[in-house]
Amino acid sequence: MLHALNMTMPLKQDFQSQRKLDDLKAKFGGEIQQAIGQALGESNIVHFARVLVIDNKYIQVLTEYDGDPIAYAQFFLRALPDVFETIFDLVEDVPQWSELVNNENLFVQVSQSFNLRALGTKDDDKNAGWLFSAFGTHTVEDIKSALAK
Repeated sequence: MLHALNMTMPLKQDFQSQRKLDDLKAKFGGEIQQAIGQALGESNIVHFARVLVIDNKYIQVLTEYDGDPIAYAQFFLRALPDVFETIFDLVEDVPQWSELVNNENLFVQVSQSFNLRALGTKDDDKNAGWLFSAFGTHTVEDIKSALAK
């Protein structure tokens, strides 16, 4: 089943955190983007992904993916711990990274607390917001397989 992640997190506004945010933005197009792209490509469940910073006040991680939301959050923790340590260090009101990285349930809980629900409803999941897919219920693996023919 296709899901959307609309993780929208308030950024710390102190000088040091804003400098770290500037560093993240400067490095993102290189090593960070490569690491994320590699992990997501190997996952075979992510349709689309992007990271946005809004007015240096919010950072968003937006994805469309196949499968279970809890397993998806755990995937991020295992595959990209350095990336999420960097991001969560900039976010207001989150536990220390040492607590999150050593407690998958807490990481999932905190991550899901920032996942904004889209407007509307999905036909197959009344708790989820509306998510249009031109590919219906086809998974990433279905689409890759069809394109390979």
